[in-house]
Amino acid sequence: MYFSDQSLLKKLAPLLLLKLAILLLLWWGFVREQRVAVDDSGVAAQLLQAASPKTQGTHK
Repeated sequence: MYFSDQSLLKKLAPLLLLKLAILLLLWWGFVREQRVAVDDSGVAAQLLQAASPKTQGTHK
């Protein structure tokens, strides 16, 4: 590794750590408690509809 590469790494490492810390704080403050409700029967219906043979045919 060249000297300039090491110098660049020493300058970028703290900035990347700061960016990671900011992203973690944003996630902790805004996203952590968000939940998505999933309806089992609705998911099953969508999966069965997507796997049905009538949607896989060719059109002429």
